Amino acid sequence: MNKFMVTSSVLILTFLVSIFSSAVYATQDSTDTEASLEVDSIINISAPSTVTLNCTPGYTNAAAELCTNTASVNVTTNNITGYTLQLNATSGSSNSLTNTAVSPSATIPTLSQAYTSANFPTNYWGYTGGLDKSSESGGYNCSTNYCPILAYQSNDSNYAPNHVIKVTDAPATTSATTITFAGKVNIDKPSGTYTTSVTFTAVTNYVPGPISNGMNMQDIGSASCALTPLYSESNTTYTVVDARDNEEYMIAKLADGNCWMLDNLRLDITDSTVLNSLTTSNTNADVASLTSLKSGNRAAGARYASSGFEIWDYSHNTNAFNRAKANAGFKDTTTTSYGIGSGKIGVYYNYCAASAGNYCYDESADVDEPNTLQDAQYDICPKSWRLPTSTSNGEFQALYTAYSSDATTFRNALSTPFSGDFTNGGVYGRGEYGYFWSSTWSTTNKAYRLLVYSTQDSPSYSGSRDRGSAIRCLVRDQ
Repeated sequence: MNKFMVTSSVLILTFLVSIFSSAVYATQDSTDTEASLEVDSIINISAPSTVTLNCTPGYTNAAAELCTNTASVNVTTNNITGYTLQLNATSGSSNSLTNTAVSPSATIPTLSQAYTSANFPTNYWGYTGGLDKSSESGGYNCSTNYCPILAYQSNDSNYAPNHVIKVTDAPATTSATTITFAGKVNIDKPSGTYTTSVTFTAVTNYVPGPISNGMNMQDIGSASCALTPLYSESNTTYTVVDARDNEEYMIAKLADGNCWMLDNLRLDITDSTVLNSLTTSNTNADVASLTSLKSGNRAAGARYASSGFEIWDYSHNTNAFNRAKANAGFKDTTTTSYGIGSGKIGVYYNYCAASAGNYCYDESADVDEPNTLQDAQYDICPKSWRLPTSTSNGEFQALYTAYSSDATTFRNALSTPFSGDFTNGGVYGRGEYGYFWSSTWSTTNKAYRLLVYSTQDSPSYSGSRDRGSAIRCLVRDQ
């Protein structure tokens, strides 16, 4: 009887739970609505309506004294990337000061270049308190020198570096800039008031958005990468374009938080059109000097690759020369299937070519170039991209660690085909392993590479710099 009662109570209990569940819990559905508030970017600027310089002329040029007065320009903006402040003559106004009370009218022209207070020329005017643009073509150091007031510039369409007097990179509740105007006259100038109008213009800086399909790689920086979602199984890979040769590459933001190329670099440096485009402008590549891409910078006895890149010749013999010459930019059009990238093998670069001709071997001096061992500061990657670092603290290792040091997961994420390497006039190891250059030096004749091999990967594998290896780039910090 007890056994029956126990069995019976169990059956009844189970039955009651089923009834209880279906009777009390009704079917339900829900949906989430995201609330958002868009805050527009605004900017406000104020400056004095008049600035007067009281100048007493000298009887000679030597006796003339510099007269000055200041204007405080205040800018307020909530723009997250700050603003750019510009100064130039007002539209329709001359950049010379004019006295119309005399006939014919008398003028005081603006400076023709930058001057110190000590050598400020007589019968001219200008300003100081801007930026040091002396590193730019046609630019002056306007932070310590007196500079010309430029003619009207329409929204940078006729860009001249000196009309930009301040650049910030963050919101500004109150940002003051002090500009000092100055002039010097002698008795040749009639007395009276000389006037013109200048305009201060504050422009909010560009706010980058996330990466999108079709963008130029050169327009993608760390800010865009930060706004881009991590790669998942959804549509978070992007096809972008290298402006140097219009090659398309697949990229993604991987688990380490960096944006990586998922294809091997295919810039053909044996193509004279591509090479010439690199040497005419530095807007598409990060290089130390544009001439180093085309002719190298070593003595006449040094050996060069046919592409124009100085080669690294370790053995100092004809075979080594031919091997390094070929390795500088051997392009393979083969396509393999691996991971989420296109699988195109791309170009095998020796390290001289990978470092854009700036880390090469000089046969005449029998030393590395540069003479001290260091990481490659420049490379063949698109501008705003660079070679990854290596060793245990490098970016190859960090990405490997982000995928739990699992070779297959890591390799699928980075989409690395077993492209082998190029040496002795041919490709070796394709289908077995792949090498990818880093920016990190190893020894006098080696640099670190990522090695992918079978079920094992090595993020810091030292390899000879005369061998041809593939290249993957990641977004450079900006």
